[in-house]
Amino acid sequence: MKPDEYKYLADTLAGRRQRDPEFESRLSDVADPVAEERQRQLDARTPEEREIEQRRYSLTVYGKEHMRRYANPIVSDRPLGELGIEGDQVKGASPQGHNDKREERKNASPQQLKGHSGVEEPSPWCDANGRLLLQTHGAIRQILQLL
Repeated sequence: MKPDEYKYLADTLAGRRQRDPEFESRLSDVADPVAEERQRQLDARTPEEREIEQRRYSLTVYGKEHMRRYANPIVSDRPLGELGIEGDQVKGASPQGHNDKREERKNASPQQLKGHSGVEEPSPWCDANGRLLLQTHGAIRQILQLL
């Protein structure tokens, strides 16, 4: 690297001068063309596509456990199959509770809350005087009534 190129880079990185695109285009050893092309390819992809590519590579090279451990959760439009992990959110898929039945979920109105054991009615959040009410789980309400 030439001394004037080195001085330009040192001054720019230290904040003593602003970047000059014309001068940077004439620099000799600043960037690797292969790395620049790879970065352009990565920038053209969506975060979902980049994460799926990374998961596919991790799965083939390191195995399923490594892929699950180091994958980032994503929101996807399509089922991920073997590339899926626990934190993923697939759009269009309906969540299933462990005690819910499919027919109950279809017939439930959108205003009703879905709890652990089916559909719960929403309770008021304040009393007649405007004080906040304690919001609890249904099982805790039963215990409080017994006490």
